[in-house]
Amino acid sequence: MRINERLILLVTLLAIPLYLLLVWLVSQTVLGDISLRKMNEKGFLSAVSYDGRNATYHYLLGRFYHYQSENPDLNKAISYYRESVRLCPLQGGCWLDLSKAYQITGRIKDAENAMERALRLNPKNPAVMWEAGVFYLINGNVDSAVTTLREFVLLKPEKQEEVYDMLWKLPLDSQYILKNFLPHSYPYYKRYLFYLISAERVKESNDLWKMMKEVTEEDEVFLKYTDFLISKHSYDEAETIWKDFIGKRVTGKIEDQPSLLWNGSFEFKMLNGGFDWKIGEAEGVSIFLDNDTHIRGGRSLGFTFDGKHNPGITVASQVVRVIPKAKYLLRGYVKTDSLTTTNGVFFSVEGHNCKGMYKKSDVITGNNFWREVTVEFVTPPDCSALSVNIRREKSDKLDNKIGGTAWVDGISLNQK
Repeated sequence: MRINERLILLVTLLAIPLYLLLVWLVSQTVLGDISLRKMNEKGFLSAVSYDGRNATYHYLLGRFYHYQSENPDLNKAISYYRESVRLCPLQGGCWLDLSKAYQITGRIKDAENAMERALRLNPKNPAVMWEAGVFYLINGNVDSAVTTLREFVLLKPEKQEEVYDMLWKLPLDSQYILKNFLPHSYPYYKRYLFYLISAERVKESNDLWKMMKEVTEEDEVFLKYTDFLISKHSYDEAETIWKDFIGKRVTGKIEDQPSLLWNGSFEFKMLNGGFDWKIGEAEGVSIFLDNDTHIRGGRSLGFTFDGKHNPGITVASQVVRVIPKAKYLLRGYVKTDSLTTTNGVFFSVEGHNCKGMYKKSDVITGNNFWREVTVEFVTPPDCSALSVNIRREKSDKLDNKIGGTAWVDGISLNQK
């Protein structure tokens, strides 16, 4: 046999076992994948037996024992999770599931170590941050929970309220949350303030406002917070915020308002909140500012009834600070054009935080050219705020569809 033939034979003899080895390795993976498709215990076990070096197979088998609904076997789950991370330590998801399994079985220190590994491997994964935060809270590690959940809301700001709900189930101090949890950014301040308002937390919202009042310029924030304080009868705080707000928006014009009412001649933009007028709504009523019809200043508040409906409506209302047991006079002017029905327009005064305070003016109907309307009253001993209203009451009569237009202007409230 010649040398070349011997060399070819030798290469062939060496290639055959290498080829068989390659076929065996590939077949392990293929058989493992085929077994895995069965998605049951037998299939997972077959996949592991065919390819025991595949960390994914061990991980999936661990999850099967961990999360099967009928009869979970956490010890087996832990065993396969540990083998999976031994084969491939960089699996953040496996470390996370291992931590959960440890926790359920009471191995808290092991669970904490596994959770820390999951966090290090997934420092920007919000799902892992959430799981870690919940884990630390459950196990009483508040500082770690707050730090982790802070990172979570930075990654998922749309989930802030869920975290706030969780934190406020704990006996945490408001200042602790502001210092250690809340991201130092205005959008987070605003979102947290709105959450505190919805949760009706007055003191906590006050703490936050002290931090954010110098950085907010949005009318929405000022008005929403002022309305909240008014609704909780925190009038002093609300009035302080309102004066600061008005001072920034209409500097130099506040002195033009001699009465206790703000914007009584409707010269300024109506903010629909705070200590300004709030405008009502009802079917068949159109409310507008009229620059052509007025008796004071440059415009009035007008409202038209379409003649097809019988609305009961508070056209506009405003909360006003008053002194208990004091005499007051509410004065304003009403102009009407063809205002039908006996239930026309009137002014009323109602206690905002006190019972038994209600006074109303004469009811104005038909045609009137700037008729003066007054209400005299004495505030009850417990009354420190009241509501001034422009109203029309619903009629019980058969001929109750109201039509026509009315204007109000020059409204003032003064202590006598």
